[in-house]
Amino acid sequence: MKNFTPKILTSIAAASLALCSATTALSQVSDSEISMITLTFMQNIDIAFVDPVTIADPTPGFPAVGEDTFCVAGTGFSNFSIVFINPTGTGPDFLLEPAVAGTSQIMYQVFFKNDTSPGPGIPVAPGMAIPGNPIQTSVCAAPADDNAKFDIEIPFPEWDGRESDGPFTGMLELTVVSE
Repeated sequence: MKNFTPKILTSIAAASLALCSATTALSQVSDSEISMITLTFMQNIDIAFVDPVTIADPTPGFPAVGEDTFCVAGTGFSNFSIVFINPTGTGPDFLLEPAVAGTSQIMYQVFFKNDTSPGPGIPVAPGMAIPGNPIQTSVCAAPADDNAKFDIEIPFPEWDGRESDGPFTGMLELTVVSE
């Protein structure tokens, strides 16, 4: 009779190794998920340094004029629109109220410019947006950052002979909206 013990032991050892490897391979499980990475920027808009406009002693025969520069800043968009309204609700026009009761209001015009260069900008209608103005800065840190302006013009016939009804006062609200 032949001795098959070493061959059987070798076969058993090989089978055991194969079974252990197969068991390890069969016991490995996995799972995966996908993460979407997005970089976003919050939209931010700011209007700052809007100051009172005082028009004193206009020249007879000419419109009474005044202006104010201010800053518009924003991030997360490239353009803004601006709307001018009379917040006191005195009608669809820009109006100044007289100090003397029973006398008529004075109508004025507003012009907007998305820079601070000399001269008036474009005429403004109360409550109507002026779109497409490029954002020029991301922050309004100081009045030196002013990058826009509005002009006030009171036609001469509106104020001529009305000195005794004055002073005339009113408010102008500016609202900026990202585009």
